[in-house]
Amino acid sequence: MKGNHFFRLLLAFCLLMSAAECKAVTVTYFPQTNIGGGIQGSATATITSGPGYLDILLTNTSPLGPDIPPEGIANPFITEIEFKYLDGFTLNEVSSYVSSLADSLFAQGAGYTAVNYPIRNLYYDVVAADHAGMDRCFMTANADNIRNDNTIASASVLDAFNIPQEGHAVGFLDKHPDDYSAAVFDTVLFHFVFDETAVPDTSFYANPDTLVVKFVGGGDYSLHVPNVPEPSSVVLIGLGAVAALKRRSK
Repeated sequence: MKGNHFFRLLLAFCLLMSAAECKAVTVTYFPQTNIGGGIQGSATATITSGPGYLDILLTNTSPLGPDIPPEGIANPFITEIEFKYLDGFTLNEVSSYVSSLADSLFAQGAGYTAVNYPIRNLYYDVVAADHAGMDRCFMTANADNIRNDNTIASASVLDAFNIPQEGHAVGFLDKHPDDYSAAVFDTVLFHFVFDETAVPDTSFYANPDTLVVKFVGGGDYSLHVPNVPEPSSVVLIGLGAVAALKRRSK
């Protein structure tokens, strides 16, 4: 009975997701980690795929940082995501990109309310990875206390008026060279495009050896953090596979 109930729930979930297609979804998280000075960084990645592409929705879930004198509160920002290539796939770096979402808020400087702007590609470069075992890196084009290019901030940093509470890395909140260039709250899309047309296996990135993020905070602290598979993750499978498994369970 329990098995049949599970398959009914899974089938209903698939139908809810799409009447024509049920894509694989893998959820992983980057556990809360002290990146230095008591600053805690955490994140969640929701990974989906289709013919020739793979999407990673990365959310900075870090709690509000500690008050570190003399500047004040120090928060963790995500500045890059490093990854290994999927077996049998060749990354098309020109077509791959990072973008904001429809409900993204962009910081407008220290002390100012973050503002919602339309979806747009963000300032990220594809470069060689410097974390052991990773192949490539999507990295913010510039991130320092003078200019920031779309580091990913946590919504926990915003007060009731959407004003960022940040005292140390205030440059990450600056909107230079334009309104879109400052920190983004709190989810961005990493869109990987491949030369091959096959559907990538999302579970490849439910592994600490294939995906890491880099947190920066407090002006002096930075740390690469590997992801960990979410224990309660559900990987959606094709409707035909569900039917086959149901037949086996009889």
